[in-house]
Amino acid sequence: MLETPRSLERGEGLAPTGEALHRITLSLFEADDVSTIAGQVVTAVGRLFPVGTSSIWVPSADGFVCRGAIGQGADELKGRRASAESVGGPLEGEDGLSVLAAGIASNGNLVALLRVSRPLATEGRFTDAEHDLLRHLSGAAEAAIENVNRTGASQRAVADATRDLATITAMSREITATLDLDRVLRSVVNLATRMLTFDRGAIALYERGACDIRAVAGAEGVDAKDPTLQDLAVRAAWAAGRGEHFYLSDRSDPASDAERTFVQIFGEDLERDGASSGLYLPLKDEEGIIGILLFEAERVDFATPRQQELAEILANQATVAVRNAQLYRHVPMADALSAMAARKEKLFAIPRRRRAAVAVAVLGVIAALTLIRWPLRVDGVEPVFRPLQRADVRPTISGVIDRVFVHEGMVVERGAPVVHLRDEELRAQHAAAIAAQSAADRAAASAAARGDAAEERVQRLRGGVLRREADLLDEQIRAAVVRAPVSGVVLTPRPEERIGTRAAEGDLIATVGRTDSLELELGVDQRDVTRVEVGDEVRVRVDALPQRTFSGRVVSIAALAATDSQEVRFPIRAIVPNEGALLRPGMVAYARVLTAPASVVGRVARGPARAIRLLWWRMWS
Repeated sequence: MLETPRSLERGEGLAPTGEALHRITLSLFEADDVSTIAGQVVTAVGRLFPVGTSSIWVPSADGFVCRGAIGQGADELKGRRASAESVGGPLEGEDGLSVLAAGIASNGNLVALLRVSRPLATEGRFTDAEHDLLRHLSGAAEAAIENVNRTGASQRAVADATRDLATITAMSREITATLDLDRVLRSVVNLATRMLTFDRGAIALYERGACDIRAVAGAEGVDAKDPTLQDLAVRAAWAAGRGEHFYLSDRSDPASDAERTFVQIFGEDLERDGASSGLYLPLKDEEGIIGILLFEAERVDFATPRQQELAEILANQATVAVRNAQLYRHVPMADALSAMAARKEKLFAIPRRRRAAVAVAVLGVIAALTLIRWPLRVDGVEPVFRPLQRADVRPTISGVIDRVFVHEGMVVERGAPVVHLRDEELRAQHAAAIAAQSAADRAAASAAARGDAAEERVQRLRGGVLRREADLLDEQIRAAVVRAPVSGVVLTPRPEERIGTRAAEGDLIATVGRTDSLELELGVDQRDVTRVEVGDEVRVRVDALPQRTFSGRVVSIAALAATDSQEVRFPIRAIVPNEGALLRPGMVAYARVLTAPASVVGRVARGPARAIRLLWWRMWS
C-alpha cells in the first residue's frame, strides 16, 4: 500500500525544484526492478509541485488500467479502467479537478502513464512549468527502467556464462578422471546430454585406417553389426574427412554447399534413420584427426549457436583425453613396476657394507653428473667463410690493359702487381723530355760561356720545365702498374679477360678480399639460439686441415630468422683469425659454438624437458 506524503495534502515543505528532481532521479536509478521505480515515481511527484492524487496506469486491451495511486480518492482509482482518450482528462466522478498525464516508454513502447490531479478551486490548473516537470520525471523513470532492463540482461548473460563454465569444468573433470579409453569415450557422449537434446549421439575413432563407432550415448556397448551404426560410421567418416566443424540444420532444406553435398550422398540413409539435422565435430590436434563426435536429431535445427560452441569445447577436451588414453595404453606400467620391485629385492639382498659402498659410488657419480660443468656445444648449420674486408683495385691513370698478373682465387700481398697498362707512348714522351732537358742544359752552358746572361736564363728555365715534365711522366709510367691495395684473395672472376680493354681513371678492375681474418656465417637452430651470446667462442675445422682446430668469436646474432620449408634457423656471424692464410673463402667447414657451461644431467634432460613443456602447453593452453 502506497502512503500519502504530507506534500500531497498541504503542498508544504517542497525542496527547490532542480535539487528535488536531481535527488528523485538518483533514487530511481538505485531501484533494481520496474515495480519499485513505478512506486517511487508516484510518490515523488508530490515533491516537485502540489498535487491531490497521483497514480500509475498501464496499457491494457481496451485502454489503460490503474495499478497504483496515492492521495485523495486513491482507493476509487485503483483497478479502474479508462480508454486511451479519457485517461488524460477528468474521469467520470472527477468533477472540478485539473488533470495532467505523461507517458513512460521503454525501447520505444509505452509501458505506463503517470497521472496527477488536484482541485481547481483550491490549487488551480497545472502550469506549463509543472507540465515540464512531470515530463522530466517520466523521462527519468524511462531511463531508470532501461537501466534495470540492461542490468537484468547483463546478469542473465553472466548467469548463462557461469552455468556454461560450470558445465564445461564438470565435463573436463569427468573426462580426465580416467585414462581408460573406453570409459573416456562413453563419458564424452553421455556428458553431451547436459548441453544438447539429441536422438542419437556417438563417437568414432580412426584405427587401422577405418572409422569405427566406439561409443553410443545411453548404451553400454556397441554392436558393430548394427546396420544403423554402420550407416552412422560412414557418415562420420565423410564428415571427419572434411576436417572441420559441420552442422546440418535441415535435411529437407540444406543451407550450404557442404550440406547439399552431404544430403545428396546420405539423404536416403538420413531419412531411413529418421535424422533431420546433425552436428559433426572432428577430434583433431596438431598430429591430425583421430576421430569424430557426432549428434543427430529427428527435429530440424536442434542445436543453437551457443550449444554448438559448447559441443566444440567438449570435442576439444575429448581430443586431449583420447590422446592421453591412447598414450597410456602403450606404456607398459605393469612390467615396469614388476621390474622395479625385483630390483628392490635384489638390492636389499646385498650386504649392508656393500650397499653403503654402492651408495657412495652412486652419490659420487650423481655429483659428477650434476656438479661438473663445461661449455655446451651448439652445432652450426651450413657454415660459410667469407672475406672479412673487400678492397677495389682501380687505376689512377687511363690506359689500355696489356697484361694481367693475377687470376680468380689467387692470394696476393699488398703492393703486388695486378694489371699493367700500355705505357709505350709514355716512355717515348719521357725519353723525349729527358733529351730536350739535356739539350737545354747544354744550351745554357754555352750561353754562359759566351757571357749571354739572358739566353742562359731562358735555357735554364726551359730545362726546369722539361725536368718536371719528365718526373710527371715517370710517375705515370710507374702508375701503369696497378697494384693490390691490401693483402688478400682475388675475388673478381676471370680478370684476364680484361686484356686489350681500355680502363678509365678510377674504373674497377678487380676486387681483393682481405683474408688475414675471415668472417664465418653459420645458422643456429631456433631451439639453441637463446643460449648463444655475442663473445662466445666458435671452434671450426675444415676438410683441408682436419687435424687443426681454428677458433673465433661471435660478433653478431641476427634478429630475423632464416626459414625454409622444414626448419627455422638464426644466422650467426663470427670472426676467425687466419694465421698463415690457411683458411680460404668457400672452404667446407664444421663449426660449433661454445655456450654457457652445463652438466651432463642438464645436457641429457634438456631435450626431454623441452618436449614435456611443449606437450603440457599443447594439452592445457
